[in-house]
Amino acid sequence: GFVTGASDRNWQSYGHDVRMPAGEHMNLRKLLTDPQTSGGLLVACAPQAAEAVLNRFRAEGFADAAVIGRMEAGAAVVNVN
Repeated sequence: GFVTGASDRNWQSYGHDVRMPAGEHMNLRKLLTDPQTSGGLLVACAPQAAEAVLNRFRAEGFADAAVIGRMEAGAAVVNVN
């Protein structure tokens, strides 16, 4: 039940560019905007490099590494499914 004050400030800064699934997802929103989870969790690479990147992470002990999204041309928006 504890949330940093920055979580709400982050949502106020860029929440208008985030599309959440239908329904109330306050806990998910708080997690997505928590500054403590911002660093080191996401890596972007070319699609053709994804398997090699995942294999490297797994070899280094990060067994749960996974592809969680993709980038597409267009306006800046995050779609959460």
